[in-house]
Parts: sequence; structure tokens; C-alpha cells
Amino acid sequence: MDVVSIAFSVLGGLALFLFGLKYLSDGLKKATGEQMKRLLEKLTNRTYKGVLLGTFTTGIIQSSSMTMVTLIGLINAGTMTFRQGVGVMLGAEIGTTVTAQLLAFRIGTTYFPILAIGFLLWMAGRSQKVRNLGEIMVGFGILFLGMDIMSGGLKPLASEPYVASMLSEWAKTPVLGVIAGAVVTGIIQSSSAMTGIVIAMGREGVITLPAAIALVFGANIGTTVTGLIASLGSSLSSRRLSAAQILINVAGVVAFTPFILPYSSFISATSTDLPRQIANAHSIFNIVVTLAMIPLAGALVWLITRLVPGEDVRVDGGLKYINAALLKTPTLAVQSCKKEIMRMGGMASDMLKDSQKMLLGGKNASKTKNRLLAYEETVDAIKKSMDLFMDRMHGDELSDRDNARLHIYRHAITDIERIGDHAVNISEAADAMATKKLKFSPQASKELNSMFLNVERSITAAMKSVENEDLDIMPRLTEMEKKTDAMERKFKAGHIARLDKGVCSSAAGVIFIEILRNLERVGDHAYNIGGDVMFLKPTSP
Repeated sequence: MDVVSIAFSVLGGLALFLFGLKYLSDGLKKATGEQMKRLLEKLTNRTYKGVLLGTFTTGIIQSSSMTMVTLIGLINAGTMTFRQGVGVMLGAEIGTTVTAQLLAFRIGTTYFPILAIGFLLWMAGRSQKVRNLGEIMVGFGILFLGMDIMSGGLKPLASEPYVASMLSEWAKTPVLGVIAGAVVTGIIQSSSAMTGIVIAMGREGVITLPAAIALVFGANIGTTVTGLIASLGSSLSSRRLSAAQILINVAGVVAFTPFILPYSSFISATSTDLPRQIANAHSIFNIVVTLAMIPLAGALVWLITRLVPGEDVRVDGGLKYINAALLKTPTLAVQSCKKEIMRMGGMASDMLKDSQKMLLGGKNASKTKNRLLAYEETVDAIKKSMDLFMDRMHGDELSDRDNARLHIYRHAITDIERIGDHAVNISEAADAMATKKLKFSPQASKELNSMFLNVERSITAAMKSVENEDLDIMPRLTEMEKKTDAMERKFKAGHIARLDKGVCSSAAGVIFIEILRNLERVGDHAYNIGGDVMFLKPTSP
């Protein structure tokens, strides 16, 4: 047995499989992504509707991981609750099995013409819809090409006694197969890829059905790694959703694993083809677990809320003042953009205040951090939506002054979003201080408080200049900016003097300097916002 050739074939095929899956998913997302997101945002509190929508969405975009990441983003942005997310997550468990059912088809080498036609459409298509279709076909073709290469690479294993012995042991002791499936899936972060490998093994007669089922069960546990990673550092509700996914998948596997042999006997009756049996085992398992959980969704929410304690923070997410209908009245659309920017600026200002509380001894740090992270997702979502909205506004339909306003708003949302990013940086510094049990000297704390106060006043002045189109505020902003720069230089020098005297630690000092840099950049962004307002001529609108 040529181990190197087998390894290269399997790893190369897996790489192509994942590459094809990405392009297939990306193409489907481009073709349907915005519609899918809008559907998700309009969810009701009915769990079964969430399940249906999650099944449909994941079946379309071919990625439960992508659905989970999207859900976490929507929850963080305040457009969805944890309870709503649970329903969609349950549906995603069913939707992801569509990939396995597709892979079980024996399409021979017809993926070559699919690849060729897809490539021509993708490269030469005149419309975006045609190019998206081409990308989907290319992804589909590469997916099956990867499967074919993996199958060919795995073929020699069918006659290898050691492999047969190991798989036989997994059939007798399914927990070993479950662990192997979970570990491999956790590493490659794709249950579809793991299922694809198992189906390829089944196609070449390398694996028995009980051992295959054990690996597929393990893949259901390993796939939760993606959601877990996406939820780290996110809002409380997002962490709860990830915990719910882990609990459901682990509980389902634990319930089914002792009965793998009778379950495999049942599955063998659904088809005479081993790859199809593996796909069916995957689908039926996820369907049964999901149906069992629908009536228990309320109890699940109750349990997870206690397992992952904390006070949740609800932020009104998405656009509040803007909708597509306003494009018909450009002047009103511009006015609504200003309202949205003022709301966005208020959130960024609150984020900076929250980071100050976290850093300098504010109470209830956990709730403060949850609110800050919720604001961050909302600010990012508003910026993205406003960019798209303003791209649809035509300059020839606007007055010169409204065009100038639009220019200001485009720049302002970028500066506001960056202020929020710096606030997050400071909150991470606060986390580092708490983890390492570091403290600032009284003088350092006093200096930071004074600099926070100055940049917060700068943000307030900058947003007031946007709201009132007040050009007279700029000289005051200039003075504040000079003061911020002077503070940074002075406080750095003071820190070095304290370090020489042994008043503060070098570890706390590094964080102190980093915070000064972030605050100075916040001041720069506030100054930029006020500077852009100067594009308006000093005349009445």
C-alpha cells in the first residue's frame, strides 16, 4: 500500500471538495443571499416557522456553518432574538443534509462538461445572474471532481487488513468512530466535507454502514466548532445560540449511539446503495433530532439561559429610518440618512463610554461588554446597509447641497464605524488587564479619564456639526484635536517617568500606551467628521 499516494489523493481531493463547496456556496449566496437574509430578519416567534426557514435557507446556500454565522451576526446586530435563532438553527441541521444527498448520486464524469459550461458562463456572462449561475456550476463540478479524486485515493484501503480491523472496531465500539468524526470535522470545520469523505469510502467499499454512521454522528458534533468560534467575543445571545447547538447535537448523538447497529439495519432497508444509505442515515438522524426538539424549544431556551447566565442586552438593529421606498423622494432619503447617522454616532459614543467603564473600574463589566459588542455589530450592519442605500441614490436627482450632504455622510459613517472599532480595541485591553490582574497607577487612571473626556466631547461636537450643519464648530474641534495630541505626548512621557521610578509595571504600561494611541485615533476620526461638514457652503439649505 502506497501510503503517500493515498494521503496525497485524499488531501488533494478534500482540498478540491472544500474549494468547490466554497464556490458553490458563494455562488448560491450571491444569487439568493440578500433574499435569504431578509427572510431571516422577518422571522416570527413560532419555532416551527424558524425550522422551516432554516431548512430552506441552509438547503439553498448549502452551508449550515454559514447559516450559523449569519444568525450570530443578526443576533449581535439586534435584528433577531436568541429564541428565534434556535428555530432557524434546528432547521439548519436538516438543511445541511441536502449536500450528502447530492453527493450520493453517481454522476460519473459528467462534472467535466458542467465545469466547462460553468466556467464559460462565469467568465463571459453578460449579466450578474448568468455569472452567478456559472459560479454555482463551477463549484458543483469541482465538488464532484474532489469526490472522485478522494474515492480513487481511498480505493486501495479496501484490501488493507489494518483499515478493515480499525473500521470493524468502530462498528463494535461506535464511540471511537464518533470521536474520530468529531475531531476531523472540528479540524476541517465542515460536516459536509466529513460526510463527503465517508460517502467516498462507502463508494469504494472501504467502510461498513455502522462505522460510517458513527463517523457521521461525530461530524454532527464537530460542526459546532464553527459556530463556537464565531460566537467568541460576541453578544450573550450569540454565545447562547452556539451553546444550544452544541447541546442539541451532543444530546442527539448520545441518544442514538447505543443503537447504531439496529439503526443501521433500519437504514439498510432504505436503499441498496451504500453511499445513499450513509446519506439517508445522516438525513434521518437530523430530521428526528430536530422534530424531537421543536416542542422542547422553550425548555431549551430556559436551560441554556441558566447554563450561560448573564443579563442580555437588546439593541434595535438594522436601519430604523431608511427604506427602499424613500429612493423615490431623494430629498427625504438624504434627510433619513442624517437621522440614521446620528443614531449610529450615538451608539459609537456609547461604545467608547462602555470601554471606559470596563477599563477604569465600572460596575457590572459583563453587562457593559455585552452592550458594547451588541452596539459594534449594529454599527457595522448600519454602515454596510447605508453604503448600499447611498449607492442607489443618483447624483443627478439631487441638488448640489444634497450631493454635498451625501458626500459628508459617506465619509462620516466610515469614521463612526472606526470609532466603534477603537472602542472595541480598548475593551479588549480592559479584558487583558482583568485577565492578567493588572492595575494602572492612580495618576495613569486620572490621565486616561481626562483623555476619554476630551475625545468624548470631540465626538459630541462632531455629531452636532453634522446634525445642525454648523460650520462654526470646526475651530472648537481643531482645538480639541490639538489637545488630544498634546495629551498623548504628555501622558506617554509621564508613563516613561513613572516606569523609571518603578511606580507602574511594564505590562500595564504597554496597555496604557496602546489605549492612548486608540484614543488619539478616535480624536482624529471625530475631527475628520467635522472637517467633512466644511464641504457645505455657508448658506441656508
